[in-house]
Amino acid sequence: MKTLKLLVIVCLVLPVMADFANWSPTIGIKLTTPQKMSLSLGISGTSWGGLFGSDSGILIRLEPGLSGGKLHLGTRHTFNMVLIPVLSMDICGSVMYTWNNPWTGLENDQTYVGGELQFGAHLLLVSAGLFRHVAGGDEDHSWVFSTGAGLGF
Repeated sequence: MKTLKLLVIVCLVLPVMADFANWSPTIGIKLTTPQKMSLSLGISGTSWGGLFGSDSGILIRLEPGLSGGKLHLGTRHTFNMVLIPVLSMDICGSVMYTWNNPWTGLENDQTYVGGELQFGAHLLLVSAGLFRHVAGGDEDHSWVFSTGAGLGF
């Protein structure tokens, strides 16, 4: 539970330290392993604007799910068309914590650290990540591969 509290604090403190003028929201809903279904909420240092253009910036995203949660810190690269992002790619370092019988046989109350990529095209999202077990009693799952697909921007 301490890990989850730390994830929430980091998500709240980092954006306050930044200039909000050029930040944009991120939101999504995905079917994902091992979290089953997750809601992704965050902010990105990429601005919306212009008819055509690309932008890159810092990304902070919290992704609570039915059977686990993730905190992503990384970068977002976007291509905008008519004020909204049409294509996006997120490259993140991530922390994952499990609860409520996650998919792929993982145990509850486990902590994993790794990296995750997420690609977005219009409203479709696809993600993949690799995580290393760092805390908890599940010795059978040293490495976890995470995949997901859903809707968002």
